[in-house]
Amino acid sequence: MRKILLMISVFLVLAGCKGGSRNAEFPDIRLPLSSDLVTSYSYGTPKGDYLRVKENPDQGSKSLDMLWHGNIFEIFTKTGDKEMIDGQEDFWYMIRFEGIEGWVFGAEIELFEDLQKAEKWVKLTHE
Repeated sequence: MRKILLMISVFLVLAGCKGGSRNAEFPDIRLPLSSDLVTSYSYGTPKGDYLRVKENPDQGSKSLDMLWHGNIFEIFTKTGDKEMIDGQEDFWYMIRFEGIEGWVFGAEIELFEDLQKAEKWVKLTHE
C-alpha cells in the first residue's frame, strides 16, 4: 500500500511539473552582478570638481550625468576586476544619486562606510 501511495505521489509531482509554462514572464528584477562583488562601502563622493556617471563599467561607455564635488551617492556593488585608466588601477562602482543609476571609476571617488562619515568629509572639504 505504501509503495502504491509513493508511486502515485511521484507521478502527481512529475505530472504537475510537466504542465508548467516554459515561457513564463518574470518581472524586471535587477540583481547585483554577484554576491561576492558587493562592496563594504556604502557611500561615496567625487574627489575632483566633477565626476561622470557612466552607463556601463567602461571608460568608453555613454555618460549618463555628472556629479559635482560635495554630492554624496550610494554605492551598491563593484566590478570583480580592477581596471587601469590613466595610470590608476581601481574597480568600477555601481552608484545611485537622485534617481540616476550608473557606474563611476573608483580612483575618482572617496569611499565611506556610512552616510555620516561622507557628510563630515564633504563639510571639511568645503570650508
